[in-house]
Amino acid sequence: MRYDVIEKIGEGNRGEVYKVRLENGVFAALKWSKSYEIDKEWEILNYLKGTFAPKPIFRGKKYLVMELIEGKPLKELIGKKEYYETIKEALKGAYELDRLGVFHKQLGRYYHIIKTEDSVKFLDFERAVFSENPRNFLQIIGYYLHRDSNFDKKDLNYLISLYKENPKKSLEIITKVLDEVIDKTI
Repeated sequence: MRYDVIEKIGEGNRGEVYKVRLENGVFAALKWSKSYEIDKEWEILNYLKGTFAPKPIFRGKKYLVMELIEGKPLKELIGKKEYYETIKEALKGAYELDRLGVFHKQLGRYYHIIKTEDSVKFLDFERAVFSENPRNFLQIIGYYLHRDSNFDKKDLNYLISLYKENPKKSLEIITKVLDEVIDKTI
């Protein structure tokens, strides 16, 4: 597959990400591995097929090409109504990843949750694994809501316990709680 590199858009300890233009004119993201095997991330993205994740397009030996996700990282939304709306959608996405048996492991990092024009996407699946007991939903509650004074810690602990027994019911309850917080946020 031919592509032209447009610009570097990110870099971490284990990889670099570039915006590229594919031969068909479509913009995509190319993730180059500095120090890890790209195969596992490719396998997980291919399994998810765009479900709250970038759609995979092509894989090379040390890189993968995937859908370019454009939007705002969660960190840019703090203090705005859109922050809680994004958290609500992220919890739905986390529930889906849990249901599909994929544990992202790093959803506690603000820049891994992106608010796009019409949805939420999670980025950076390099450390993700298939799991019989994924904890994406619990990770988001623990990292974002437990630290937020808009939420009662006892209620959140109840929802965490409930999620372990009845994930769908816990998602329904936290969605209603978030709707109340969203209504109060200017």
